[in-house]
Amino acid sequence: MNKPKYDLLNGSITPLLLKLSTPMIVAFSFQTSFNFIDRYFVSRLGDVSTAAIGMAFIIQLIIIALGSGMGIGLNSYISRNLGAGKTGRAIQATLHSFLIALVLGGAISIIGLLTHIYIFQLLGASGELLKAISEYLTIIFIFAPIYLLGMLSNNIFRGWGDTIRPMKFMLTGTLLNIILDPIFIFGWGFIPGMGIKGAALATGISRSIAVLYTLFILFIKEIPIKLKLSDIHFDWRIISGIFQVGFPASIGQILTSFSISLIFIILRNYGDEARAAYTIAFTYEMIAFQPVIGIGQAIAIITGHNYGAQQYQRIQKIYFTGIKITVAIMLLISVIVSTAPHFFSSVFARSPRVLQLTTMALRIMAPGYLFSGISLCTTTSFQGLGLGKYQLMATVFRIFALILPFAWIGSLIWSINGVWTGMLFANFVMAIFLLAWFRNLYYKKLIKGKIKTLSG
Repeated sequence: MNKPKYDLLNGSITPLLLKLSTPMIVAFSFQTSFNFIDRYFVSRLGDVSTAAIGMAFIIQLIIIALGSGMGIGLNSYISRNLGAGKTGRAIQATLHSFLIALVLGGAISIIGLLTHIYIFQLLGASGELLKAISEYLTIIFIFAPIYLLGMLSNNIFRGWGDTIRPMKFMLTGTLLNIILDPIFIFGWGFIPGMGIKGAALATGISRSIAVLYTLFILFIKEIPIKLKLSDIHFDWRIISGIFQVGFPASIGQILTSFSISLIFIILRNYGDEARAAYTIAFTYEMIAFQPVIGIGQAIAIITGHNYGAQQYQRIQKIYFTGIKITVAIMLLISVIVSTAPHFFSSVFARSPRVLQLTTMALRIMAPGYLFSGISLCTTTSFQGLGLGKYQLMATVFRIFALILPFAWIGSLIWSINGVWTGMLFANFVMAIFLLAWFRNLYYKKLIKGKIKTLSG
């Protein structure tokens, strides 16, 4: 199959967005549901373990950021070149992605194993909390190349307009993870309980099996294209084309992880209970965002193909259709979480204080899901156009000009509830800003032909 699974250049946009996004929503939802289940199992070990996996997730987010960012770059590069009829460049980008995964993954493993203890000491972790974080992350770092290989491989299919197979790969890994999690955490038969280390090992093994499944489809079944490693012709222009979007996307997601760590620092004066509450709150935020992530990825795919084909009027329709769908979904989710925050908090909270803090955090932060969804649709449209630097600029502005200052000022005025309120207001301002930015970009640069991002 050397052409996209769906006709991305013609027809109604709403059905196309839904066709592409639905498999990704299912896959991302299952993946995040695993995070939900994983944290539930870990929470049975106590509040220290809950806080540990929350703080460790800062580093996991960096690994995910690098993998998904490079995957986004690969997806965008493949989409734009296929839209322009340059299938050979898309195939070479696919082969180059394996090199990126192995080299970058290996670097993450080495650097992470050598530095993670010092990083979390700086973040204020010590004693049993620091020990639990280290036990968990040591295993995560060993499997880092596998994680990156899986994320980039999934985006090969997405670039060709196939979101169903990546869903199957992700579901395979997630279901295996759910099965292995309690076995390795608590023990079963001859397998001893390994506590928080068991959660990391279950994740590594299940991801490895999913990657083997993916490589089987790519190299043995030869879907979506016929691949042979011997056909690779190394070209720095291809690496540069992938990094053009992938590097800013990765940096943007890393900065997002960094901002979470800074929120933990702001919360330091309120104790480990506040950190556990924030861990629970952003767990639910991740769950809530799965539909928007799927829609955003569909926006990027379709936008990339249409940009390559120079169908600029259709790009605007893709963007605003995606926002309409996102607003409808996120409004519903926000209402559900806002009206029952105590119920959702009680799933994870193991002490009255954590329950109280989490309940208030969810009540305040949930309306912000709607505004963050609008922002995500905008940045994924930038990615589809190959404008990685715009996406990064938006992320930097959101974090350093809005989220962190407003959260800190809010804490000075209203104590811990001011942190949540500041983050809510920041998300509202960001959504308005990005809507105006896209409009300006579209009419003043895209329509006038001042954007040139297609490499090769």
